[in-house]
Amino acid sequence: MGWPFDWAKQEVVRVRPGVKSVRGSELPDWDNADELTIKGCTMQPAATDLTQDKRVLGVLDGYTCYMPANADVKAGDHIVFQGNTYSIDGDPRIWTSATGNISNMLLNLQRWSG
Repeated sequence: MGWPFDWAKQEVVRVRPGVKSVRGSELPDWDNADELTIKGCTMQPAATDLTQDKRVLGVLDGYTCYMPANADVKAGDHIVFQGNTYSIDGDPRIWTSATGNISNMLLNLQRWSG
């Protein structure tokens, strides 16, 4: 069951790569990706970081996404939110409520630029 609250009204797009075979190995094929819009989400700002190594300035943009527990999302997928594409950091986690009434999936998202 998803969020019953009015504030979880954001949408994200889950992007899952297709699969291509290269020299006997199966690799992600982002040119043939499958997209799915997921409603009932809330995106909350999370970690941000800055790196400077004398060559490039890198910025980490992080979000925590809460979405319905039955959403079709898995490790390796990407999430698009407000025109930016984020990688899922780690595995999606299911938060099961103590009462059993509200369970949701949590995603730690990150995007590097620079």
